[in-house]
Amino acid sequence: MKIIKVLGMAFGAFIVAAILFALLMESVPPAKIGVKLNQWGDGVVDEDYDTGYHIGITGIHKWYLLDRTTHFLTFTDARSTRNSDQERPSLEIRTRDGNTASIDATLTYRIADGEAHLLVAKGLRPVYRDRVISTVESVLREELAQLTSEDFYSTDIRMERAVATLPALTAALAPLHVTPEAILLRAVRFPAGYETRLQEKQLTHQQKLLAMALQKVEAAQQVTGSMEKEIEAAEKELRGTWDKQLQQKFSDNEVAIAQILGDAQLYDKSTRANALADYETMTSEGNLAIDKAEALRNELRNQALDTRGGSIFLAQQAAENLNIDSVILNSNDPSVPTILDLSELVKLLVGESER
Repeated sequence: MKIIKVLGMAFGAFIVAAILFALLMESVPPAKIGVKLNQWGDGVVDEDYDTGYHIGITGIHKWYLLDRTTHFLTFTDARSTRNSDQERPSLEIRTRDGNTASIDATLTYRIADGEAHLLVAKGLRPVYRDRVISTVESVLREELAQLTSEDFYSTDIRMERAVATLPALTAALAPLHVTPEAILLRAVRFPAGYETRLQEKQLTHQQKLLAMALQKVEAAQQVTGSMEKEIEAAEKELRGTWDKQLQQKFSDNEVAIAQILGDAQLYDKSTRANALADYETMTSEGNLAIDKAEALRNELRNQALDTRGGSIFLAQQAAENLNIDSVILNSNDPSVPTILDLSELVKLLVGESER
């Protein structure tokens, strides 16, 4: 039971909140401008309200929603059912040279930023579109009447006049709190007879322009041909200069290479000759040093062997190297030394007598 009671209270609170929200808040949809009127106060609130939720108490405040998007005002005899309140017949004007012309045009405009509340405050909300139509018709008739019949078939002149007309439209539409964005002149028609003559005149003009263009093309081709010949001649001259420089560099390089090779060969021969001479000199000096060392060794050896110790050494070497196959000794002679006593044998060979 408690759960049901709580749910019932929550649902009731939700219903009350939804009712209060609906009574106290106002929604401004996308692509709309909200204008709030205080019915019990100062009238229209001095503010434009963007998309979203805003405070608006039912019974006290009244809301107006104006179109934020771009408006299209079209002047054409080809009527359509879409947005028919912003479509009007083609503009009939008299050109500066006295001819009549029927013009199809389209103007895009929108409510000026931050001025929607002013539009409502002045009571223009239900009629501003119609007043825009009459104002634009008046300004276009005045501005386009400054063109001649021939000016209309010049795209550049038509576009310049359309751009020049925008400031006048801006000033004329400012009291209505709308701002023009762009104007497009889509078609121009003249009376049937004059239309034919104008087309013939336009064709003549186009043929003249074509002839002038052909002359420019021929002149450009002549200039291009002359430039091509000049470029070709300059290219040949440059190629000849580069070939000459290349041959000169090639010859200089060959001479430099030959000089380097000659110097290298000369250096090789001179270095080899010097090295060979140094080798012979050093070899001779080395052989001389060896011979001197050998002579000195022999001299020193002979001096060493010429001493008593040397004699003993030689005798000992002789005794050690003595190879006797057989010895017959007289055992009855005590003066004969035994062959096994090397010292006695040395004394015998040296000639030393025992003291």
